[in-house]
Amino acid sequence: MNITLKFLVFLLTSVGIVACEHNNNRKQNEVPAPLFVDPNYQGSCDPEIVWNEYEQQWYIYYTARRPMLENTWLQTPIGVAVSKDMVNWEFKGYCKFDGVGGEKDASSTFWAPAIISTNDTLHMFVTWKPDTIPTEGAWGGQGWIVHYKAPLDNPVEGWQKVSALHDDDLNAIDATVYKSKSQFHVWFKGKEEGAQKNELYHLTTSDFTNWKEAGFSKSDVFNAESTGSNFEEAPYIFRWKEKYWLITDPHNGFFVYSSDDAENWKFHGTILKEGGTRNLDNSMARHCSVAVRDGHAFIFYHVEPWRRYDLEKLKGEGRKRIFDQPLKNRESVLQMAELEIFDDKLHCDRNRAFKIK
Repeated sequence: MNITLKFLVFLLTSVGIVACEHNNNRKQNEVPAPLFVDPNYQGSCDPEIVWNEYEQQWYIYYTARRPMLENTWLQTPIGVAVSKDMVNWEFKGYCKFDGVGGEKDASSTFWAPAIISTNDTLHMFVTWKPDTIPTEGAWGGQGWIVHYKAPLDNPVEGWQKVSALHDDDLNAIDATVYKSKSQFHVWFKGKEEGAQKNELYHLTTSDFTNWKEAGFSKSDVFNAESTGSNFEEAPYIFRWKEKYWLITDPHNGFFVYSSDDAENWKFHGTILKEGGTRNLDNSMARHCSVAVRDGHAFIFYHVEPWRRYDLEKLKGEGRKRIFDQPLKNRESVLQMAELEIFDDKLHCDRNRAFKIK
């Protein structure tokens, strides 16, 4: 090897090392965009973040859609990613329920897990559908909110069914779970057979066995007179800065509400409606969860970077719903941003770079 060639190899190697070191430094401190993408079908969405005290790391459980297949939204498992620092995420696999699953194609359909950790147990409230093929439409038929539990030391394969939370006359999706004092609360969107509209159902328990109905949501939530929208889904409730916050997904950014008692909610407006400038964060945010850490609140959400929402809003022959669009348009990624409070309202600048300390 001549001197010139040796120098060129040395130069390229040195540049590679510097680039690698720079990348590693970024990953250790700055939150990447996207945060995580399912490695099999690239359909990660509906993230639920929870701290695992036993393993001392964060878990994101997510709906693992299958956008590489025409049957995108059914036969979906619950995927799992883990992180020690909220920045670097590692794919952990897919959940097993009653010993079944763990593969990228499920034997039934699982969506939108809501999870809470108490003592040495994780409790999941997941949307479950028996459908695996779209005979009743792209999103299948009736859904149930089903309660599963798993030990903290087996948080991927250890899920065992406890019960469904409602009877067969209710079609339900998208649960959220939180704790207030000695009570655990589960909210979910549901519509009874013959009812005119969806409601936000509310159940309470102290032991995850005996449940009480707490009535429909009050005040502004799911109230078109307050929000101007007849559609909301994916409620998420969390406590931060001495208030309860509720975020819903109206497919037009996120609606934000606050409450002092987690019962009477006041509508504050919309966040994360406009696409951002970060990599693959260019479209409205969808279906979120929030982690509060060291006084900071971080929002996790999914984005469908190639989805043509503009075509879905058209009327007539030009309209193309998402199930009529190319498979590429159905891919989704997970993103993360930091929440802030100004003038007693929730705000989020998705373009602002930030670090996790």
